[in-house]
Amino acid sequence: MQITCYGEACGECGFRSTIFNCLSKEQLDLLSESKNIIKAKKGDIVVKQGDNIESFVFLRAGLAKLTRLTHEGKEQIVGIARPRDFVGLLSLFSSQKHQYSITTIEDSEFCLVDYNRIFELTKLNGKLAHSLLEKISQVADILISTRLDLNSRQIRGRIAYILCYFATEVYNSNKFNLPISRKEIGELIDMRVENVVRVLSEFRKDGIIAIEGTQIEILNFEKLSWINQHG
Repeated sequence: MQITCYGEACGECGFRSTIFNCLSKEQLDLLSESKNIIKAKKGDIVVKQGDNIESFVFLRAGLAKLTRLTHEGKEQIVGIARPRDFVGLLSLFSSQKHQYSITTIEDSEFCLVDYNRIFELTKLNGKLAHSLLEKISQVADILISTRLDLNSRQIRGRIAYILCYFATEVYNSNKFNLPISRKEIGELIDMRVENVVRVLSEFRKDGIIAIEGTQIEILNFEKLSWINQHG
């Protein structure tokens, strides 16, 4: 991974989150003094589960997966981080160590701000503390809702959910390169990779999607959406 320090101040950054809108210029300058920009290639581990929490991690560009090792040593994907997401936010104030690993699934760019600096600013600025608590709550709600949504579906519905998610929430296109492998899809939806391959093949035969290598094209979004909702 390549680590650089940009001259661009946090107050002038186009990637700046609404969480930091409550900070004064002086407080934004304090953020700027303690940040690093990391450029990571696909497959790079940015944070490893069990590492000490030293930074506030913000995904500027790219995609990353959040994974957790089970007691059996199996890797389980718990979420996908998109641009302008705070990654690993749930562990920020609840633990001294990261509870998840963060691994890029596309070439990505992260902004890392010193954890102690963020903690100091929450003491100085109550609105920042409130914004962070609100964001943590939103992230928790999304993770719980996503897991409940997936668990309520059969295998076809789970695959449809993932394809609709990437089409509408990530790429805003019915044609995209699937950024995770069939094995990783299985980890995300808690299904065997053989079932993932089988259902994707069924969708292709039914004319719902076209598959060429990692490229997916949704040919019948209406039908895929129906399976997503009812499958």
